[in-house]
This record gives sequence, C-alpha cells and structure tokens, in this order.
Amino acid sequence: MAGLTSEEILAIVLVVVICTAMAAVGVLLLQRLRRRRDQLRGELSSRPEAVSDRAFNRIAMARREADILGRQGVELSRVRELIGEAQAEFDGRQFEHAYSLAQSAHELLVAARQRPPSVATGPSSPPPAVPAGSEPRSPASPAAKIPAHRAEAQFQLRLLQDEVARPAPSGAGDGRRLQAQALAAQAQQAFDRGDYAESFRLALKGRRESGLPIETVAPPGRPSGTGASADAAAPTDAGDDPERTADSLASLARCPRCGHPMGSSEQFCRGCGAPSAP
Repeated sequence: MAGLTSEEILAIVLVVVICTAMAAVGVLLLQRLRRRRDQLRGELSSRPEAVSDRAFNRIAMARREADILGRQGVELSRVRELIGEAQAEFDGRQFEHAYSLAQSAHELLVAARQRPPSVATGPSSPPPAVPAGSEPRSPASPAAKIPAHRAEAQFQLRLLQDEVARPAPSGAGDGRRLQAQALAAQAQQAFDRGDYAESFRLALKGRRESGLPIETVAPPGRPSGTGASADAAAPTDAGDDPERTADSLASLARCPRCGHPMGSSEQFCRGCGAPSAP
C-alpha cells in the first residue's frame, strides 16, 4: 500500500469492517426469517383443516388417475382397495392415515403408468386371405363412403359431355343438340354443388335429348345376362323416369372398395374390378 497515508488506510479498513458486519447481519436475518417461515408452515400444515384438505385432494387425485388407467385396460385391483380404505379412514376423520393410504395408491399408479404394455403370448391368428386379382386394403384406411347418386351422376354426366363434344352428325336437329348442351351445363353445376340426384336427372334428360339409349346398372331382380358388357348395355325399366332410376340405383349394394353400385347377381365390380365376395 505504498503511497497511501495512514488516514486512507484507516478508512479502507473501516469500510471493509462495516461491509463484513452488514453481510453477517444479513445472513443472520435471512436464517431467522427461514426458521420463522418453516415454523409457520408447520403450524399451518398441522391444523385439522389443512390435514383434511390434503387427504381429500390426494384421494381425489388417486381416484381420477385410477379411472384414466382403468379405461386403458390396466389391472388396478390393489389400487382401488387402497383408495377405498383411504376413503373409509377419511370418513372416520383419520386424515393422516387416509393421506398415507392415498399416497400409497398414487405410487402404485405411477409404477403402473411407467410399466410397458404387456404383449399377448397366445397363438397369433393368420392374416385373412386376399382374393386373387384384388389388392389388400389397410384396415387403418377404410374406403370412404360414397354419397348417394354421386357415381351414377358422374357416369351419366361424362357420357353426355362426350356426346355433346363430338361433331354433330348430318341431319341432326340443332335445337335438340343445343338443349342437350344446356342440360349438360346444368347437370355439371348441380354436380359441383353436391346435388347429385338433380345432376343425375339432368344428365339422363340430356342424353335422351341427344337421341342416345340410356345405359345404367340393372336394378335388383333383373337378369344380368351373360356378362358385364351385356348388363351395361341393357336399358333399365326406369329409363323414362330419372327419379325412379336414381332411387333404384341408390337401393343397390355398393362395392366395398370404390362405392360403385353392384347388382345381387354381379360377381365383379364394374368400377374397379374387385370381386363382390371373397
């Protein structure tokens, strides 16, 4: 400390002593406050109301955890016995013992939640046989349900649009062709807004205006002929009434893969080729 006077050295020593004393006083005050805090906590936790609330909350939490794990198929007979005993002790105002039993049930629930799921050791069943000519379908992604009349409306609408897009043959009436084009546009608008029955009706009407025979899927009870092509070319009895035709097609069974209507005598789907039965 060369260059410092005795007064400066005395001032520095005095500052250090004061800082040390203040730090010691602060540590003593902090320790006393902590002891007081622990004392107050002990007094509050030992009150009958606090003990009762703590036991009640622990029993309620254990019961809720048991219900959640029980819905997952976990075996919890011992846990439920402990919860019942804790509830009995709580009703008898033995709150400390009730809390201890509920805490034991909670610890068993924690162990059950951390336990890996058991693996069945029984003989595994063989996977179902897949029919020849069809692709296996994952059970996690079932075929979406096709809305009523959607497939029929789309089929008739495409046929009508293809017909009105072809050049008009010589001698064909321009008025009927213009009417068929207008009906095709109206049917497309009805299909776009999801009114498939109306779209189907307009498409059938447009095909009649164009002078083409109406081909639809045969309704139930009609003989299917010798093959799928013969059925597809056979006109239905309800061809003159689009609403009756739509209702008869809606009553048919549908392909489980693509949703296309299938008659009772059909062995393969005309939409995707899948067999009607394995």
